[in-house]
Amino acid sequence: MMYLYFLTLIICFVIFLYNLYLVSKDDSLLIRRDVLIYKMFNLSIISAFASLFFSRLFHVVSYPNSAFNNVLGFIAFTHIPGLSLIGAIAGGLLFVAIYSKYRKYPIGRVIDLFTVAFLGVLPIAYILFFILKLGKTDTFFNIFLFLSFVISLVFIKGVYKLSEKGELKDGSFSLIFLTVFSLLYFLVKLFSNLSNFSFLRIENLLSFVVIFLSIVLLINQEVMNKLLNKK
Repeated sequence: MMYLYFLTLIICFVIFLYNLYLVSKDDSLLIRRDVLIYKMFNLSIISAFASLFFSRLFHVVSYPNSAFNNVLGFIAFTHIPGLSLIGAIAGGLLFVAIYSKYRKYPIGRVIDLFTVAFLGVLPIAYILFFILKLGKTDTFFNIFLFLSFVISLVFIKGVYKLSEKGELKDGSFSLIFLTVFSLLYFLVKLFSNLSNFSFLRIENLLSFVVIFLSIVLLINQEVMNKLLNKK
């Protein structure tokens, strides 16, 4: 069963790559900066391992277990399950940003394209895991199964259109997504399991950090820079 879990992750990653190809292949800024599609794919593969690492790391520190006390227990997520979605998203996008800065890629645009590609596969991933678990999922999963469709639809069909029209600066789309997703993630965690919820759990603290930093960066990019430009 756990190998099917890993296979599902592979299928989702392949769909992600296809989405990334569709949104990146004709991007004029990437073409001008010589960020060809194979470079985006290379970054995708590396960032996938980074996302998996951060996903596992934040789960391990949020839900301590003696099975995680050795390296093998940490790595063998197919045998000892447990991944953090917020850890994967935050850690993955952070890695993409750092790598893009190092390679002198247009950071904001690259992050936005990765976010759009991720949103395109998010509902599919939830459906596949729902089927894999034969519908035996908890309240948190079921709520986010529904929210994954809503979030993807709103951001791809709505917010991303503003970015394409130039009404949002590169990177702002991803910052808005991180803010909204992290807030929803925290609230669903809170209200789906009030009796066992802990504000001090690392995963919940991470949600707060992501929300705060995303808002600060978004205000700096969309508000402060415009005010300074007017002066």
